[in-house]
Amino acid sequence: MSLENVKPPEQFQYFNHQIVINKHFEFTCHNRIFFSSTAFKDLKNHRYTFQLEILSMVNGLGLATDFHLIDQIYREHIALKLDNCVLNETLPVMNTTAENIAYWIFEQFNSHLPKENTLLKVTLYETEKQGVSVTK
Repeated sequence: MSLENVKPPEQFQYFNHQIVINKHFEFTCHNRIFFSSTAFKDLKNHRYTFQLEILSMVNGLGLATDFHLIDQIYREHIALKLDNCVLNETLPVMNTTAENIAYWIFEQFNSHLPKENTLLKVTLYETEKQGVSVTK
């Protein structure tokens, strides 16, 4: 099959509505979670995954916010404090629970996304079967 004969459409934008972008990320880190001033659990090489839901308008080309821009925000502002790090040393002073990590991720994406986008939700999975969500 060849695509050589495919021509651009006369109309790029098929519809004029907002859509929800879903984007997944994962990172591996070390962290110590405290249950009291003397009780804690160490997580070494712990793998987290998270999903973003971003409300975005479809533009005249039929595209919402580019996935590459979302990846760039993650690489430049977030991953460097999560991936292959000790979270207790790279994140603000906090107990590095899934709840607090998810909220921090929400804050970071919310402050770096283009203003015409709305970050709806960050869901952070501590394991394959359990996670927490932060919403707007």
